[in-house]
Amino acid sequence: MADAVFPTQATAQTRYISLFGTRTRFVIMVLILLCLTSIWSNILAFNFAVICMDDDDSEMETSLNGTRKTHFTSTQNSLAMSIVAIAALLGNFPIVQLVGMVGIRTVFAGLGILSAVSTLLIPLSIRMGFYYFLAVRFLQGIAFAANFPVIGSFCAKWSYFKQNGLFVSSLVAYVQLSPAITMPASGALCSAFKWPSIFYAHGAVSLLLFVTYALFYRNSPQKHPFVGNVELKKISIGKIATVDKRALKKVPYGPILRTPAIWAVWVAAIGNFTCVNMMFLFSPVYLSKVLGFPVHSTGITAAIPPFLQFMSKLLCGAVSDRITCLPEVIKFRIFNSIAFIGSGAFLTVLAFMGDEHKDYNMIVLGCAAAMLGATTGGFFKAGPVLSKQYSHFVTGNISLGITITMLVVPFFVNALTRNNTQEEWKWVFLITASVMFVCNIFFFIFVKGEACEWTSDSFHRASSVADLERHSVRNPTISTVSRNVEDVPEKL
Repeated sequence: MADAVFPTQATAQTRYISLFGTRTRFVIMVLILLCLTSIWSNILAFNFAVICMDDDDSEMETSLNGTRKTHFTSTQNSLAMSIVAIAALLGNFPIVQLVGMVGIRTVFAGLGILSAVSTLLIPLSIRMGFYYFLAVRFLQGIAFAANFPVIGSFCAKWSYFKQNGLFVSSLVAYVQLSPAITMPASGALCSAFKWPSIFYAHGAVSLLLFVTYALFYRNSPQKHPFVGNVELKKISIGKIATVDKRALKKVPYGPILRTPAIWAVWVAAIGNFTCVNMMFLFSPVYLSKVLGFPVHSTGITAAIPPFLQFMSKLLCGAVSDRITCLPEVIKFRIFNSIAFIGSGAFLTVLAFMGDEHKDYNMIVLGCAAAMLGATTGGFFKAGPVLSKQYSHFVTGNISLGITITMLVVPFFVNALTRNNTQEEWKWVFLITASVMFVCNIFFFIFVKGEACEWTSDSFHRASSVADLERHSVRNPTISTVSRNVEDVPEKL
């Protein structure tokens, strides 16, 4: 059906290209950003909906001693978050494989619709029973596992090399854009309607976005009817042109896993998402329980740090592309250090502040979040630069950072903040800052500034010849082919 709506490249030259000129890649980038944001918002909507449920007098029950019951216990709330992380961990590698085999158009569209439908089913599942609800949350987690592989694959195929930082920073900013939109929107829906409206609204918007994505997106610029020759040539600069599609699908897992620079990216992801999950999962608790912000304003107040970080990501991503006087490796180190050390420093200041002047605490927390936005010029940008056509695997596994820390962070935060005092939260901030400092040291030492050897044409030619020679014993014909391949002039 999509091909009927959007005809072949030849027809599109006169009918469609003029719509976006040479900027089709930016339109697609914004669409994917909204889709990524929608999947994460579908998951985060539960965090605010719980508050709305407990304030809904029409559905509240009363215990034998006359106190109000909550819909979920603290243990059930923890399970609701953990099941998403577990599902994302289980789905990560299979989804990365699928993205490599069939591309992100089919995979992302299918999982996005899965996320939308499961979100629409949450009110029904809650009324049916807790375990039905967990099953639906599990489906949301499976869909979430696609987000970072999608970012890696899209940036590798669609970004112009001078704008790589802008593309990466824009797309990874969905982590911050989601809470910045979801918290105030959920608060408004809760006030105007009842708690089910939060899930219905999120699910409906998500469904609309992913149907649009399925119709509009193509796995490569060459196949998109809206992309003209000028834009296509610009995008193709720096891309591999001689490796066939079969070779691209064969990910060199061994060489990748033996590359310290790739591990530097993944370790930096652990440090980044330790801070992100601490801030965005628990900032409403800190703001309301420790600083004493009223419940009705918590949604808007809690949206400020992620919004500041979102704007910082966009700014730093664009700036990192425009700095041409420094080697890439130096830029990676500078931006990542600004993000990790800067954010850690503000968290350390926050740790030793009292809770008497809550506005000052809020400012320092916002500064810590904003500083972390510089990661788009650090490890987030390093992933696609180092891995190029295999960015769907390397950047995709950054998602392990957010899911692993989503499992770990709640345990240490809840263990340290039983009474939610500023003194208890001091240790949360100091531990988070320490993790970021150690992870940044590892990244600083081992990161590189150029694409790894296993992304080159010569590596794949050598690999193809080696594969032919390994099979030559079984098939003498292949041995002859192997010798012929070696005799092919390098210019071909």
